Formats: sequence, C-alpha cells, structure tokens
Amino acid sequence: GVAKGGKRLSDIDHVPDQWPDTEAGRQDMLDYALEVEYFDGPLGRMLDLLQARNLLSNTIVVITSDNGMPFPRAKGQAYEDSDHMPLAIQWPSGIRQPGRSVAEYVSFIDFAPTFIELAGLEWHQTGMAAPTGRSLTGVFQSRKSSTSSIVRDHVIVGRERNDVGRP
Repeated sequence: GVAKGGKRLSDIDHVPDQWPDTEAGRQDMLDYALEVEYFDGPLGRMLDLLQARNLLSNTIVVITSDNGMPFPRAKGQAYEDSDHMPLAIQWPSGIRQPGRSVAEYVSFIDFAPTFIELAGLEWHQTGMAAPTGRSLTGVFQSRKSSTSSIVRDHVIVGRERNDVGRP
C-alpha cells in the first residue's frame, strides 16, 4: 500500500482493538486496502462491458469475499471479522429499491435457492437434496432495509480443525 499504492500510514484512521497498532500492522492494512481497491478496476470493466452489450439490466452481479481478512482473529477463525463478510448484489431490473443496505442475516446457502427460483424452476426439478438456504427474492422485491422474508436471528459458526493454515 505504501510502496506501490502511494498510501500513507496516517490514512488508517482506526485499527481494530484486537490488532496491535504498529507500523507493520498499519502497512499490512494498507496493503490489504490496495488489493481491495485493485479489485474495483476489473469489476468496473466487467460492468461496463455488460452495459455496452445491453446485458447489465438483467444480469445479477453478486460480489462477496472469502472468510475474512488475513489478520489476527479474522481468516480461519470463529470471530466476527472472519464470518461477517461483505455482500453486494446488483440487479437493475430485479431489485425493487436499489442502493439500500439490508440488515438481514444471509448466507452463501441462500444463493442457490435464489437462482433456482429466478430461473423459474421448482427445487425438486433440480434433482438436488432439499436446500437449507432461503431465496433472497423477497429481499430483492422489498423496499425496506429489513424484511421478514428471511427470518434469522443468529448465525452458527464452527471450525473443522484448529491449525495455522499455511506454514
């Protein structure tokens, strides 16, 4: 972030309480920020291409991430920063009130039921076991920041093993 992105350590206005506020930690945060910003360029070009081909209005674009940032108490751990991931969905012709932030618990397990429903299929037609997720179409069609279409008041998080990841 500093060497290649022209960022300054002072650009970091907050270091999470669970991380040491050191120069090395701030440099790591700036490196990570540079990677996130880099992603924006290709994503913008993809959206521009869809627009140029008149496909954007009826294309569902789903942007999310893997489990957490590569920092302490994040990636591979069972803490808020490892399991509260960004999710942005754009679908100009299908989301009724675009630009809003929705405070529902959603999960990757909700994507398949959503896409199957939007394809006009019934789940039993897929030949797959019954889904554990719920379709997000009610969230798409609502004009509110909170809907009752997905009723979850908690998330259960677990780990399969306890290791350090990579050597």
